[in-house]
Amino acid sequence: MTEHIDANLTHSFFYTTDFSTRQEFLSAVRRALPELKPYDPKTPGTGYVKDLQTAERFLNFDLGGAPQVLRFFDEQYVPLPEYMAGTFLVMVTFFIATGVVSVSCHYDVHDRDTDELIMLRQSGEGRKHAFTVGSFSAADIAGRIAGALGLRSAPSLTGYLCEITTFGGYERTDRLVEERANELYGLITGDEGYEFVPPEICTDRLRLSWGSRDYMRLFAFGQGFLFFNLIGSSSRERYLIRQEVYGNRAYGGVDDYFYMGSCPLTVNHGILFTVEFVLMLKTLVMDVVAFRGGYNSNRKASFYQRIRANRAFRRRIIVVLEKVEGIGISEMGELTAIIMDSQHIAPIVDRVKYLLELLDSDLELLYSARNNILITFLTVLGLAFALIQIIIALI
Repeated sequence: MTEHIDANLTHSFFYTTDFSTRQEFLSAVRRALPELKPYDPKTPGTGYVKDLQTAERFLNFDLGGAPQVLRFFDEQYVPLPEYMAGTFLVMVTFFIATGVVSVSCHYDVHDRDTDELIMLRQSGEGRKHAFTVGSFSAADIAGRIAGALGLRSAPSLTGYLCEITTFGGYERTDRLVEERANELYGLITGDEGYEFVPPEICTDRLRLSWGSRDYMRLFAFGQGFLFFNLIGSSSRERYLIRQEVYGNRAYGGVDDYFYMGSCPLTVNHGILFTVEFVLMLKTLVMDVVAFRGGYNSNRKASFYQRIRANRAFRRRIIVVLEKVEGIGISEMGELTAIIMDSQHIAPIVDRVKYLLELLDSDLELLYSARNNILITFLTVLGLAFALIQIIIALI
């Protein structure tokens, strides 16, 4: 078990909502959670707000531009115990184009060991841990905020992001995989029995990874994301020296982005932005799949009710597909593609497309049945009218 670990942790909970506009969501927050502070990317900030602004400005993502969002923060929502001297904050994010809302808990921990980080990982699954006064879990905190906003009681999707900035005395991520694969498996899955997992399983769970420097690498598996960003390593120090030499020569200075240190928002290298974007997309498509169950339960409704429900469901699917397919695979960077792969987005989207085909067929049958009924009614009406005419003639 590795000791002396410094990390930034993020527990995210995603909800589909009925909010359709920026103003509608803003009003709901002001009414239900007035203590939340709105994030303004244009007003210079300090601390984690400055880090968020710096990362947004420098990266602007590899997705053809940043998605339009509203963000709100609160550092006082849950007080910290004395032993945790770092930052604990809650962030609420509204994705304007999709109506998806995420509630996330962000905090930093210092000088912990592997088992302690696994305990905190399990906090996102509802297990209580005394990292806040009152021994709440991250899921409890998100649930309270979601309830205040009138969101559904359970999130559509959850995610966990752990950025490790110090891991014992390790300097390179390749050595971590070679020597600590079981611990990495435990950290990304929250499995406290990591020591007893066969090596081949650990290796498989760490298969999807991304890294462009020898001191950083992201591993993605399930709803967990483990990001090593060894900012205190000698390799990173040499990298900064190189950036200073190059930046001063090419641009007359070095961007503040390269000097960013540890941040509880896990925004270094744009990891948070990419993870939340992909999980937002998955929330959308999974909600369509889940909504199908309610649609199918409406089979005994009248023709007109079924046609209306079919049209509404079809529109829902088309909107989701347009949002998902608005970003082509060729336009995405390697990091985003890897995280999309880890979340099985492509197979789910294919399933949604198949649902659309079934709906089109069902709608065609419904229209055909309705037309047949209408033709039959008109035929019977015509016969009745003809019979009346014959009776009148005979009289």
